[in-house]
Amino acid sequence: MISEHQGQFAPPAAEEAARADLTALTRFLQANETRLIEMHIAYSITRSYNAHVSTLPEAWRASVQGLNGAIALMLETRGAAEADYDSDIGGDPSTAYGIEVARRHGLRGVPLAMFLSNFKGYRDSYLRLVQMTGFPAATETLYLRLLRGFFDRAEIGICTQWGRGVVDAGQEQLLAENQRVVTEKNKYLTIFESIQTPVFLIDAEGAIENMNHAAALLLSKDVVPGSVYYGAAARRSFQGLFGLDPRGIGPLLPEHEIDTIDGRRWVSVSTQEMLDVSRKFLGTVISFTDVTDERRAREEAEALARAKTDFLATMSHEIRTPIHSIGGIVELLRQDDLPPRAAGYVEAIDRSARVLTSIVSEILDYSRIEAGGMMLERVDFPLGEVTAEVARVIEPLVARKPGLVLHVDAPADLPCVSGDPAKLRQILLNLAGNAVKFTEAGAVVIGLDLISRSPGRVLVRFSVRDTGPGIASERLEQIFRPFTQSDSSIERKHGGTGLGLAISRRLAELMGAELTVESHPGEGSCFRLAVSLDLAARQGADCARARAKAQALPAKALRLLIVEDDAVNRLVTETLLRQAGHQLRLAETGEAALQALAGQAFDLVLTDLNLPDLSGFDLGRAIRAHADPAIARLPIAALSAHGPAVDAAALAAAGIGGFLAKPFAFARLEDLLRRLTGFASPRPVGSGGPLRDDGAGQGAGLVDLTVLRGHAEALGTGPTGRIVATFKASLGHTAAALETAVGAERWNEVAMIAHRLKSSARHVGLRALAEEAERAEMLASASGRRSADLAGPVADLVLSCRSAVGLVEAIWAEIAG
Repeated sequence: MISEHQGQFAPPAAEEAARADLTALTRFLQANETRLIEMHIAYSITRSYNAHVSTLPEAWRASVQGLNGAIALMLETRGAAEADYDSDIGGDPSTAYGIEVARRHGLRGVPLAMFLSNFKGYRDSYLRLVQMTGFPAATETLYLRLLRGFFDRAEIGICTQWGRGVVDAGQEQLLAENQRVVTEKNKYLTIFESIQTPVFLIDAEGAIENMNHAAALLLSKDVVPGSVYYGAAARRSFQGLFGLDPRGIGPLLPEHEIDTIDGRRWVSVSTQEMLDVSRKFLGTVISFTDVTDERRAREEAEALARAKTDFLATMSHEIRTPIHSIGGIVELLRQDDLPPRAAGYVEAIDRSARVLTSIVSEILDYSRIEAGGMMLERVDFPLGEVTAEVARVIEPLVARKPGLVLHVDAPADLPCVSGDPAKLRQILLNLAGNAVKFTEAGAVVIGLDLISRSPGRVLVRFSVRDTGPGIASERLEQIFRPFTQSDSSIERKHGGTGLGLAISRRLAELMGAELTVESHPGEGSCFRLAVSLDLAARQGADCARARAKAQALPAKALRLLIVEDDAVNRLVTETLLRQAGHQLRLAETGEAALQALAGQAFDLVLTDLNLPDLSGFDLGRAIRAHADPAIARLPIAALSAHGPAVDAAALAAAGIGGFLAKPFAFARLEDLLRRLTGFASPRPVGSGGPLRDDGAGQGAGLVDLTVLRGHAEALGTGPTGRIVATFKASLGHTAAALETAVGAERWNEVAMIAHRLKSSARHVGLRALAEEAERAEMLASASGRRSADLAGPVADLVLSCRSAVGLVEAIWAEIAG
């Protein structure tokens, strides 16, 4: 240890080393400023004075910086000399520091015991920091002696100043300090009371400690700014007033309804915890933002949108019913040997019915898109077939205009892609149909270009160009708005709703595509559809060769497990597949299917998605999780009347590798069997079928005679007659089950029954009944519906079921002859 006397005669080298040690200590303390703050906060957590000190960490930083400065000045002034506790009180940096902080904090009214406790915490933090750093023993001993000497002398200065009577000696300073505190308090209180958003200060027990004027006005109109802070009102529970636990709200509660003096209001609630410097919870700051008007406006807008969608759907359905009746009568009249003049009248009626059906369909499509009910399908298809099919549909329209020609401009070698070909066709048919409608002479060109190709993806651009009248530049964006046409004369000359392009733009957006137009008056128009599509997994030199290879698969009588609860659907599928040469086992439930799998080997499971016990998704997952590896690997295909609304990702997640929408074209079922099993049917499915699958728009009537005719052609009159008889028998049971379910308000059951009826009605060609069942299914499945909204449509469906018995008898009698 170096004494003051010894320091005066120290060798020059030793003196230089001592000065270096002192400089190093100063730099060490400055570099560890933040660490000293953290250590002192940890110490303060355990002390009672913690509740009376600042909650801002930077306030502690100022104290540490003041201490470091005083210690540095002491080292510079006294060097490494021993502390002298008896002389020069107030004259050296240590005691001078103690006297200054005592005067400052004494004027604030801080008790001496509290201040010394805090100062002792600083001493311990500094000494522990040195001891924890790992200095050499001599250096550590020196630093500890110097720091103990500083804090000892500083405490002497603190006690000396407090002993002189801080308050009496500094009366004027005390009054000035108090005035400053009052001024600061008034400033922040004024700011708090001026905030227009209701703000509450909640203590740790959940009671309201303070609230601003805006918050107080929620509870009483007889308040003035500051009345809560200065008043003596009893503490009130925030949860008791507003039904919210301050500790359970979270940072943001979007909407909550509260009682106020003006009635019930909706507010969004935001919170912020109040924590002291030691992270101790002191309470919560809660603010309200009134969202009542916004909520009402949103509810009114949503109600209006629902009403519009319901109105459009209802009116479309009600209008289509008589139109379908006209179509059905026309179809029956065509079976008679009519004279040419009468046949011409029939064709004129049919054309008018088709136009009306097209208009109503557009309105219904748009309402479905706006309501979010339009879903994307995902299937593999040759890209080039889209433009070819659109051209085939448009050719008859072009042929009616002698001065107009049609061209298809597309590369010869196009890949197979995965997406929704039906919606692509719908957009392109709309664009091409408009081009033909408005172009009297010249050309309509349907184009397809490959813009770019990357692994697994391809960007393509479809285009439809015409040499028609063109569109003015200021009208180019307006034509995509609903019920809008480029010129008022168009509606008078060509008719239409003005919805076609609006639907096309919305369908393009649904696919993540972009539909644009370029046009100049007198020069024609060009519509472009840019869409990114996934490449299909099956690719060959071209799609034609890949499909030819699939056609060359070996034939095999497959062992098929059919899981279907509807009798008509089961009979159609069973009859079709047995005639194709396959071996079948039937199951009506998911549990029955699992039992069948345990006792027999199968090549494929073909299941409905809506079953009475398990869903088709659940059955798929159960098969994939089966303990027998052979069963777990079985191919699974799904059938559903939901069609494109079925989520492809959900199918894949359930292990289902194929999907067909009911009623399906027989050829598509054959393609599905080939793809999943690698074998063709002994007598290929697809020689006849109930549906055209060309997307060109089948004649829409009350009934579709082609369905039962297709069954009769593919299966024979005997099996088709059994399908009709089974359907007739099911109608009575369906009507009774609907009445029972609606009487008990079991809407899930109503939806299930309507779903089965929709599918079976389509299998015998009763389109109107299928659509009515689909509407009942949608209503029963929608949440928040009142029973009064559903009882009427379901009662109508019951009557339709009973009247359909005679209708399907008459249809079958007409077909069977």
